Amino acid sequence: MLNDLRRIIGFYKSTHPHFLSVEYKFYRKWKHVIKLAISLNKKYVPCEIFRKEYKKQKDFVVIALKWNGKNVRRRTSGYVKQFINNKNIDCIYCGTKLTNDNATSDHIIPISKGGNNTQINLAICCTDCNSERGNTDFKSFIRYKNPKFYSIKDIFI
Repeated sequence: MLNDLRRIIGFYKSTHPHFLSVEYKFYRKWKHVIKLAISLNKKYVPCEIFRKEYKKQKDFVVIALKWNGKNVRRRTSGYVKQFINNKNIDCIYCGTKLTNDNATSDHIIPISKGGNNTQINLAICCTDCNSERGNTDFKSFIRYKNPKFYSIKDIFI
């Protein structure tokens, strides 16, 4: 328990990584204390992004994205093309088959709400769904567009 508390204090003091994440089990156990620690750290925007896989990590939750004040928009289309390259990928929202022509990256936490351009904050979708979503909350929109996500409490992507 002492190590868990030290880890949570580390979230409060953290300044360097582009995002902070924890294992899903740890998040479920300490959810409210983690949220408090992150809300007190002015360098990060609190969030909940549940990811099944990202590089070597499995089933984890991004708890904060680094906020640098003015967030410069960079092109994220290279990420999409690299991700889709010769794969059979469907839009996360509507299920449309994605190609290089209709695929785009969508920010899970929009730039206007403190999100950033790290790959952890991007989801691959079709251009129509990206345009339709706008600033709508990710969980609300995915539940609206894809009924299979309606009853799931924590959406892993």
